[in-house]
Amino acid sequence: MHMYTQISSKKRMTALLVAFAFLLGTFAVGTETVSAASKLKVSPTRKTVYIGSKVTIKANKKVKWSVSGKKKIVKIVSKKSKKNKKVTVKAYKAGTAYVKAKYGKKTKKIRITVRSKVPTKINVVSTETGIGVGNHCTVKVKSVSPSYASKSVTWSSSNTKIATVNASGLVKGVKPGVATITATSKMSKAKKGSVKIRVLKTLSGTVTMTTSVTDETKFPKGKVTRVWIPVPQTDRDQTVAPSTIQCKAEKATEGPKETVDSSGNKAFYVVWDENTEPKDRTATLSYNISRREIVRPDNLAALEKGKVDTKEMAPYLRESKRSGSLTDGIVKETADKIVKDANAKTVYQKAQAIYEWVCENISRDNSRHTPGIGAGNAEYILNHPNEGGKCTDTNSVFIALCRAAGVPARGVYGLSLNELEGKPGTYIQKCKPQYYLPGYGWAEADTSAVLKEIIGHEDEYRKADTPEMKEEWKNIKDRYWGNGSEQWIMLSTGDDIELSPRQSAVTAEDQYPTDKYPEKWPQRLAGLNDDGTLNYFVYPYVEYDGQFNHAYKKLAAEYPHFTFNYTFEEDAGCNC
Repeated sequence: MHMYTQISSKKRMTALLVAFAFLLGTFAVGTETVSAASKLKVSPTRKTVYIGSKVTIKANKKVKWSVSGKKKIVKIVSKKSKKNKKVTVKAYKAGTAYVKAKYGKKTKKIRITVRSKVPTKINVVSTETGIGVGNHCTVKVKSVSPSYASKSVTWSSSNTKIATVNASGLVKGVKPGVATITATSKMSKAKKGSVKIRVLKTLSGTVTMTTSVTDETKFPKGKVTRVWIPVPQTDRDQTVAPSTIQCKAEKATEGPKETVDSSGNKAFYVVWDENTEPKDRTATLSYNISRREIVRPDNLAALEKGKVDTKEMAPYLRESKRSGSLTDGIVKETADKIVKDANAKTVYQKAQAIYEWVCENISRDNSRHTPGIGAGNAEYILNHPNEGGKCTDTNSVFIALCRAAGVPARGVYGLSLNELEGKPGTYIQKCKPQYYLPGYGWAEADTSAVLKEIIGHEDEYRKADTPEMKEEWKNIKDRYWGNGSEQWIMLSTGDDIELSPRQSAVTAEDQYPTDKYPEKWPQRLAGLNDDGTLNYFVYPYVEYDGQFNHAYKKLAAEYPHFTFNYTFEEDAGCNC
């Protein structure tokens, strides 16, 4: 009995050991299988490629490769083999496909996203929508759809006689007109984008201005003479070649040197001391300038974006010495009524309503009373609308009313380059107002040009009392709203100007006694405010012995004045 029990125990022990060994072996095999499978690795695990390109995928084991998903998106293009550690696939069609790597029972998928470089839409923009003859702008592809498509394009012009474009997108104006600049995708000639470029009428040439204080009877030797001559600057509508700007004053004791005044205008400053002979007090300024016409965009009102930046536009919203109060009184009351009657809400609507009102309610004196371009006492003119004035007078009303309505506005001053009445070398000064339209910039609103044309040669207003005259009035106002001629250059802008160095004169009122000129005219003639600042800076400014001297030839026989003249010589061969 004991022996049997002992043998049975040994058998049971052996059975247990065998069972344990079996389990242990099974576990070891399973562990080896899991370990082997977990070592399968591929690279990359996902990839984005373009049609026509290839991608190589690698594995750390020899695996069997295949492609799943839609057919013809990608294909295996490497040498065929049952198993390999790497494979090369090529993209043929936009979409998503999977490359599979199989090792034993383990499979890994690599996602391949295939995109097309051919855009469905090309968005083209230009640095300018209008350029002058001989001027340039740049076109470029701003965006494409889809965004990952190729932006590589070729450029072409619809009319190379109007504008040309090179491979880099540089456009050159050839002659006035409109050309379409087209970008064609290098991936597909069927995919295009375009932009229209207007080539504007352009006048290019050299301006020469000579300023002389040589009359020894009126300006004898022994006193200091100072002169500031305005110099135009490059902006959206004109280009001044810096290398051509020259100012000569050979006998000057100081200068010529370039200075900048309180409104940002440039000038050449010249000084002759008390020992200079009167005959030597002559300064000559010359420069080459290219001026483009201004054409109102068809959608000008729609270009208004955002609100007026009152901080940035503060200089063009403030009261000036001659605007009158912008917060109460006749200027503010008139502006409020114009805006209310027109139900004007936007900057564009307010400016247009004020423009219409000034054209229809303010007079212009085409020849009588006012020398030069006037002086612009807006409050006085509103109180005496039938007395008339020159361009500064009528335009100052527009500027003051705009500012009172919260619309930034400024006066711009310059020279006409067209000859008057066929007389060679005869030119005039001219000013005009502009208002600032957010999203567009400074826009034309030449009220004085409208009124001058309405007056005509008869020096009397042609009333809009017939259907024909009403239509003519409408056309004239439309002509100068947002448009401007190329036969004019801007010299300066701003009001209440302090020159650099600061001018010495405080007033010029005593030069023009009221017994000969009505009380309202003295300051109009002088162009000086009661603190000595300039109302505008278009003529050369001259001080002799610290006193202001005017440039009006009509008063030359009675009051001291200096002389200045300017000429314009159009560039040779200009077919503008």
